[in-house]
Amino acid sequence: MKLHRNLALGILSGLERTLVEAYPASDTLKQLLKSNPGWGSRDRRIIAQIFYDIVRQKRFFHALSGSENTSLNLWKMIGYWIIINDFTLPDWEEFKNLQSDEIRQKAVVLLGERKYKYSIPDWLDAMGLEAFGTSTWEKEIAALNTPAELVVRVNTQKIGVEKLKDLLKNKYDITTRELADYPQALVFEKNQSLQLIKEYREGFFEVQDANSQMIAPWLNASAGKYYIDACAGAGGKSLHLANLTKDAARIAALDVYPVKLDALRRRCYRNDVQSVQTILVEKKEDLSAVRGNADGVLIDAPCSGLGVLKRNPDAKWNMNPKRIDEIIETQKKILQTYAPFIKKGGILVYATCSIFPQENQHQIIDFLETETGRFFELEKEQTYFSHQTGFDGFYCARLLRKM
Repeated sequence: MKLHRNLALGILSGLERTLVEAYPASDTLKQLLKSNPGWGSRDRRIIAQIFYDIVRQKRFFHALSGSENTSLNLWKMIGYWIIINDFTLPDWEEFKNLQSDEIRQKAVVLLGERKYKYSIPDWLDAMGLEAFGTSTWEKEIAALNTPAELVVRVNTQKIGVEKLKDLLKNKYDITTRELADYPQALVFEKNQSLQLIKEYREGFFEVQDANSQMIAPWLNASAGKYYIDACAGAGGKSLHLANLTKDAARIAALDVYPVKLDALRRRCYRNDVQSVQTILVEKKEDLSAVRGNADGVLIDAPCSGLGVLKRNPDAKWNMNPKRIDEIIETQKKILQTYAPFIKKGGILVYATCSIFPQENQHQIIDFLETETGRFFELEKEQTYFSHQTGFDGFYCARLLRKM
């Protein structure tokens, strides 16, 4: 591969926005590709690969420069990526002092240390070791340091999984595979844009990680009942609930961000879903619009996002222990706020896209010891580890309201 300068400049601007200005990597790449419609599909793949590889391995590439105490040299990081991946280093002014053999030798030494091999902050490494021990933590961080596959959830109200798999192959020459333990999932052989696929635009399937698809079924939802998705966001799990109940339940999708609920409404229209009602909750008084006595409440809580580093590798650079402590307090408040909306015999499902006990098992233990929590009992809980499943890391707990 030979990297053309205009592509390098694009990668450079993306890295500046994400690694220096701390904008989310996914938003940065999306905007970068949208702003450069002249780039072909091969160019776009190259840009996405190099951009995400450097974001994912920032600490490793930064250490190659000699000192992590210096500011990031993004040109050098691009040069290091080219050298480490054994491609031809362009004869550009920015790369004139890079010595390929010296860099490769130094890389071998750095890769002997876990913090550089998996490119993680010291605090995250320490937290992982404390939570899981060396063996499990190394397996998990290794898995989280690999790119995510493109997984979709089939809208079985519109088409069957096998039929969609055949359609994608016959109509678009797209190869997918089914997953034995994920009944509505298809995994794409290659990551690609879905916007040109008519069936995607018409709601035949939605992008949703395989382990994310495991969460909504914990509610045991059925038609004719009432459910609250308390932190709905753009509504992936609300749509899944609607699908599981054949669009015949009542689902209140709540969030504090209007732009996310706007996205959910568009997705409901595309999926032909009628059972989801969106409710904006910007202040406590807005909860008066939410009816209680729910058969189930799903709390897909805001979290550190440290279980989804496969697809959001920049989270490890933007997160820190102080921020996690703040998030934990928010999670506690959300549990206290929405648990009372559940009727006796109803189900509370608490989930995060984090694997760490502070946000998960410890939260449930603490909740059950509160005045609100004494009305509930824990039925089951599970952590979906990336190294065991190959997909994003999630935690889920189901609690029954007993009185």
